[in-house]
Amino acid sequence: MENPSTRSARWFLPLSGLLAALLAGPAPSFAEPPITSAPRPLARAHPVYPRAALQRGVEGSVLLEFKVDEHGNVIRPRVLESRPRGVFDSAALEALKQWKYEAVGAETDPIQVRLTFRNGR
Repeated sequence: MENPSTRSARWFLPLSGLLAALLAGPAPSFAEPPITSAPRPLARAHPVYPRAALQRGVEGSVLLEFKVDEHGNVIRPRVLESRPRGVFDSAALEALKQWKYEAVGAETDPIQVRLTFRNGR
């Protein structure tokens, strides 16, 4: 016969993990490793998940291209591809403009990065 405390522990652990995931809210967007080589990143701001997309449960990604100037600032960011088109573009660009890289003394070649938006529901 199974011990009652063992039975409740078996149910409690998965439920506690689910509860923690629900309380944490939507999973933050994250940057996948750069597609091309780049100077060492010093700071990366996470994009703000658009409220309408979050409420509708929409997920997607944005492929961005940019350069880093001699001081480590992101310059000339642009959207190369987004899915769904136009939903996450502004949030991705705003976050990317806040990124900071190690200063290497010269402007870099174009760098590509994909930001993925997952709502965690």
